[in-house]
Amino acid sequence: MKRKIINTALILSLVLNLIILVFFGRTIYSENRIIEEHIITYSITKNDTSDIQYFNGLEFNINGKFNNEDNFSRLPLKYENIVRPEVWSLSKNSSGISIRFKTNSPDISVKWELLNFTDHFYMSRICASGLDLYCLVDNKWQYVKSGIPNGYKNERLLISEMDTITKDFMINLPMNDGIENIEIGIKEGFEISKSVNNFKFNKPIVFYGTSITQGGSASRPGLAYPSIISRNLNVETINLGFSGNGLFEKAVGLALCEIDAEMYVIDCTPNSTPDIIKENTLELITQIKTCKPNIPILLVESIIREYSYFQKTDKSIPGGFKFIEAQNNELRKSYDKALDNGFVNLYYLESDGLIGYDHEGTVDGTHLNDLGMQRIADKIGKEITKILK
Repeated sequence: MKRKIINTALILSLVLNLIILVFFGRTIYSENRIIEEHIITYSITKNDTSDIQYFNGLEFNINGKFNNEDNFSRLPLKYENIVRPEVWSLSKNSSGISIRFKTNSPDISVKWELLNFTDHFYMSRICASGLDLYCLVDNKWQYVKSGIPNGYKNERLLISEMDTITKDFMINLPMNDGIENIEIGIKEGFEISKSVNNFKFNKPIVFYGTSITQGGSASRPGLAYPSIISRNLNVETINLGFSGNGLFEKAVGLALCEIDAEMYVIDCTPNSTPDIIKENTLELITQIKTCKPNIPILLVESIIREYSYFQKTDKSIPGGFKFIEAQNNELRKSYDKALDNGFVNLYYLESDGLIGYDHEGTVDGTHLNDLGMQRIADKIGKEITKILK
C-alpha cells in the first residue's frame, strides 16, 4: 500500500513537472518571439535620437511654393473661397515643395506630421506621404535615402556616419499628402543653416496640370517630372498639379497671374473632356496673356494611354484612342485661335514620344512610373530649354 502511494505520488510529480515544462516552455518561446519581433520593429521604425537636435523646417529655404505663409500648402489661404473645394483640398498636398539646408552633421534625421495618412491604389506610400533626401555632389543633386511613413507622426534617421564636411541637402515633401509640421535633426555639436539658392533664373517655372503633373505614380517625391526638371535645369519649379482636377480653370489662372513666373507649362489635357478644353483653354490663355503678356506658355497634349491602343473605335469612351485624339485636337484648335488673336510666346508640345514608344512608362496605363516620369521630364525639359534659350 505504501509502495502504491509512493508510485502514485511519483507519477503525479512527473505529470506536474511535464505540465510546468510545457506551459513555461511555451511562455518562454512566446516571450522570445515577442522580443525578437520587437527588435525587428525597433530596427525598422525607431531611431536613437538621444543626441539629435531638431529644427523647424520653416527656418530653412522653402522652394516650390509662391506664398510666404507658415505652411507647406501650394495655394495661399485666400484661395479657399476662390477655387473649387476639390482643388482647394488637393492644394494642401505638398507636391513639388522642398526644403534646402546645409550642415556638417554626420547624421540627419527628420520628423514629420501628416494631414492625411491613407493608401492610394496607384501610388506608393513613400510617394504619397513620404520624403526623400538629396545631396549636392559636384553641382548635381544625388539621391541619398527616403523617409518611409507608417502613420500620421513619423521620425526617421535618413543618413548617418557621414564625414563632417559641410554639404547642401534637399528634402522633397510628400506628393499626395499634406505636412502639418516638419523638423530636421542633426547631431548635437554640429551646425545647420539655410542653403544659398543658385537657380538659373530668378523666377520659377510653374506647372498647372493633373495627377501626372502632381506626381502620380513615381516611386518617391523627387521623381515627379516637374521636380526632375528642377534638378536637371537648375530652376525652381512650382507644381500646381491637381489630381483629377486639371481643367484649365480661370480660378487657378488667378494664382498663375499672381506668381511672378519665368514660364508656364499647362498640362491639363488628360483631365479635360473635349468640350471643357474647347470652353476653357482659350479663356485661360487670354487671362494669363492679359496679366503676363510676355511670359511664355507651353501647352502640352495628353499622353496616349496604353490601353487606348486597343480601344480605337468609340469616341465616347474616356481614355479611348478617339477620345484622346479629340482632346488633343481641341487643344490644338485653342492654340491656333490664340495665335490668330495675336498672342505671342505661346508654344505647343505634341504627345508623340512623351513617355517613349515601348509602352513601359506607366503603372496602370495612365499614371507614370519612374521611367515615364524621366521621359516626359526630358521631353518637356528640352522644350523649356529651347523656349527660354
